[in-house]
Amino acid sequence: MELPYFHGNITKESCEEVLIQKGKNGCFLLRDSQSIPGVLCLCVLYEQLVYTYRIFRKRNGHYMIQTSERGPRQDFRTLKDLVANYEKPNQGLVIHLCYPVNRSTFHQGPQHSHNPRDYVDTEDGDYIDVVPE
Repeated sequence: MELPYFHGNITKESCEEVLIQKGKNGCFLLRDSQSIPGVLCLCVLYEQLVYTYRIFRKRNGHYMIQTSERGPRQDFRTLKDLVANYEKPNQGLVIHLCYPVNRSTFHQGPQHSHNPRDYVDTEDGDYIDVVPE
């Protein structure tokens, strides 16, 4: 993935350490989920706490983020589109995305490729990417 703020396969603890070290509300990065293979996590710092939002890839290649229960479900063509949307205030995150935290060569992890059979049907009839590691 070519996004400079995608940190790949870093742990939740390493992610929290990096964001807290930056110390600014609205610092963010993307990483691979440790608990759900094939899912990404958008991690955002607010008031010295790291909030994590899951990002699922749909069968059509678009992305969907899991925010609040009552928030609208949006579908984004690219991760850049998703991030650009959440750089605006009041979009469903604890704080809008302000400061991307770019990866260092130390934190780069393996990249994933996706195959059409790596998706499952969701309750609303859509498909979500669940590529096993």
